[in-house]
Amino acid sequence: MELRNLAVAVFVLWLLIDGMVVFRRKSGTAENRDRFSLWVIMAGNLLAWVVGIWLAYKQIGAIRPAEPAQVVGLVVLGIGIAIRSIAIAQLGRFHTPNVAVLADHEVMDTGLYRHIRHPSYLGALIAFLGFSLALGNWLSVLVIMLLSIAVYLFRIHEEEAALGAALGERYASYCRRTKRLIPGIY
Repeated sequence: MELRNLAVAVFVLWLLIDGMVVFRRKSGTAENRDRFSLWVIMAGNLLAWVVGIWLAYKQIGAIRPAEPAQVVGLVVLGIGIAIRSIAIAQLGRFHTPNVAVLADHEVMDTGLYRHIRHPSYLGALIAFLGFSLALGNWLSVLVIMLLSIAVYLFRIHEEEAALGAALGERYASYCRRTKRLIPGIY
């Protein structure tokens, strides 16, 4: 099997499993503060993936030689999936598909959350980088990463506004101690 096809198969399987895990978590008694960021993430990422995959099967932008980048991409994809999965497990019931704040919501500041505020988004972006490299096309990397980063930055803005409004100084203090996505940088 060509590495590009393997990457697509692994990526789609991960998206299905991740979606089942994330969307089974209902926000229940939470106050929904999502201002369309879930739809922005879903639509923006879907567009990025479709265009990225389409570009991967074209000659323009092909990485030469492709195999080393594709192997590295598959490894990076696995690392991203692991980071996202750990982050979702650590956040537990507070992880919901939409921006929602539970009545008893707490600031999570242990595990991966001790270092950054959005490790599940970081994991997703790392997985997307790996996937796009595994496609073997620089234009795929460019399209997938630019669109994905843009939609996640929008989501982070919405989420932090909601958590700040609901949790006040507890969340503000946490924000002063941590970075959003990249430890020590951003």
